[in-house]
Order: sequence, then C-alpha cells, then structure tokens
Amino acid sequence: MARLREQDARKRAASGYGPDFLEAFARGLRVLRAFDKQHSRMSLSEVARATDLPKPSVRRALYTLTCLGMAQSDGRTFRLTPKVMELASAYLASNLVSTVVQPACERLAERTEQSCFAAVLDGHDIVLIAHSLHGRPDVLAPTIGLRRPAFNTAAGRAILGQLDDAALDAWLATLEPKLMTDFTVTDKRVLRAEILRVRQQGYAITAQELRRGYQAAAVPLRRYDGATIAAICVAVWSEDSSVGSAAERYVAALTEEADALTPQLL
Repeated sequence: MARLREQDARKRAASGYGPDFLEAFARGLRVLRAFDKQHSRMSLSEVARATDLPKPSVRRALYTLTCLGMAQSDGRTFRLTPKVMELASAYLASNLVSTVVQPACERLAERTEQSCFAAVLDGHDIVLIAHSLHGRPDVLAPTIGLRRPAFNTAAGRAILGQLDDAALDAWLATLEPKLMTDFTVTDKRVLRAEILRVRQQGYAITAQELRRGYQAAAVPLRRYDGATIAAICVAVWSEDSSVGSAAERYVAALTEEADALTPQLL
C-alpha cells in the first residue's frame, strides 16, 4: 500500500476524518471530478496536475476506472464513459426531491417559456438535480449534476437566505468569492446584506453576476415540515442589466409552484 505524501498526511490529520478514512477511494473520486466540459480528455500527467496527486496514484485510479468501464483510453489520453452516470442515477433513484421537482420544472418552463432548474446546496456550490431547457440552449446549458457557485446565483442565495445567522456567517467565513463579471458581488458584507434581503422578501434575483446577459429568479423549496432543502429557479437571457428587469416577472409563478410542492417533499 502506497504511503501518503507528507502534505497529504498533514491534510488528513487536519481534516479530522480519522483512521477509517479511505484515502485511495478519495483520490479516485478526485480523479473522476477532474474531468469536465473543458477537460473531457486528459493525459495521465494532465490529470495529475489537475488533482495535485502523484502520478502513480492517478495511474492506478485511471486503470481501475478503465477496468470498470467508467473510463476509456486511446493510449495517450483518457475520457469518462456514460457508465459514470450510474453513480448519479443511484442518487436520483433514491432522491424523492428530484422525482417530484422534475415535473415542476417542466411545468414552469412551459408556463414561462424560459429554462427552469432546481438545485441543492453542496458546500459553496449549487448542484442541479432537475431541469427543463427552453429557449436559448446556451443560457445555462443545464445538466443533472452541474455545479455553479452559490454566492452569485439566485438559486444559491435563495437557499442561503434560509440559513440562520450563525450558519450563514460560518458559510461566508470560508467563502472565497471570485469576480466572474463586472456585476459580480464579491464584498462579503454586501453579499451578506443581500442574502438577508432575500431572506426577508422570500425570493432571490440576480442579474449578470454569473455571466453577461444571464438573469435568474429563484425561490426556496421547503419540505412539509418547513425545512429548506433546495431552490427552484427560472433562467432568463436579457441584455438589460437592471436587477430584476427580466427575471422578477417570474417570481409569482415560482412561488406558486414551490408552495404546491411543499406537501409532496417528505
């Protein structure tokens, strides 16, 4: 069994994961997550750089993924195969939220003639769990499992607005906001004030903070017991930069659909 690099050993000790933490499994997952839209094919060296892992560890992970049919190689580069979707399907099949929310996204897309998606909070990102594409396909290009920053997206702020003050402050303390457009809010004090405003009004609006021309409106999705578990969002393409000018018109439809979903979300 390969020994941990000194820096990895320090990270494990600092993480507090304990002796039962499977480092090899964690490294394999890091290799899987290295592949994305911009890096669909990579050499062993490129994966090692992307994951900051030793080449021998990356080689074993890629070899294992290839044996399991989750990766393919042309002898120089590697790419993932559709079999990787089995990992996501296990979550989707066992997650009632995705099953219930998908039809809601389709109804909203039909009603608003805009793309709609639902997302959950995962660390500092939102992750799409349901979507219905409408209109411009490049507004969001949504796919199940797509990750986007939470701090500058309407869906992220809709969920963050439901955190109590202590949880929100803890979340902000570890956030490292990155400027993505001229409109992106990166000042944590301003961001906190905006999230509190979202909490008070019950919905979130963002305009061109994620990308130019992209606006969105989102509301939290609550379970039957009132706990917020996700957000549902309508994505709008508009060159008008004024906040809410294009997206705010869809808040009523989002709120109505979210309220109807609450008794179904157990």
